[in-house]
Amino acid sequence: MPSRKAAARAASASAGGAWFDSADPALMRDHIRACEVMARFNAQQGMLDADRMKMLHGFLGAVGEGSSLSTGAQVDYGYNLFLGRNCFFNFNCTFLDGAPITFGDDVGVGPGCSFVTPLHPLLARERARCEDAGGTGHVWERSLPITVESGVWIAANVTVNAGVTIGEGAVIGSGSVVTRDIPPRTLAYGNPCRPVRAITEADSVADALAEAGLV
Repeated sequence: MPSRKAAARAASASAGGAWFDSADPALMRDHIRACEVMARFNAQQGMLDADRMKMLHGFLGAVGEGSSLSTGAQVDYGYNLFLGRNCFFNFNCTFLDGAPITFGDDVGVGPGCSFVTPLHPLLARERARCEDAGGTGHVWERSLPITVESGVWIAANVTVNAGVTIGEGAVIGSGSVVTRDIPPRTLAYGNPCRPVRAITEADSVADALAEAGLV
């Protein structure tokens, strides 16, 4: 499990978006452990999804029943990633969870998607790694949470930035860069990602499914 000191520090900093030192030794140890856990997880390609996901119980913040991460998933810490029930994440998804990244139930995520909570100073001198009088390095960062509500579908190669909430039932088109909140039940896409139109019953494929004998 992550060190209590590091977890408390990260949680406290991220809750209010406060600046913190991402090079803190305790946080670095947690990050190294997360890389080790995910390396083992990603190496087990021959296992059933349910058995692979058991490896992440007690490591991720929450793993809902029926949820699955495909090969190539990466996290910064793990304990700030919360998965609801019956979520599916396709290949090579990245979760930079300096702040909580929370998924509701029945979320689908395409390959190559990134969920990025960290923010860095805009001034180069403040962004660069610096050393104190004792030679200890510091890197200033702050993080804002990401929330993806239930029933959302996120297509391939989408980046979701810090502080964003994607509303229930929304659909995000491939290649989008989501920089602001997306309303519920909305089709949105682009860079930056913008709402295009509401999703309504007119979008139902029930008739096509019935014709194919699938319902």
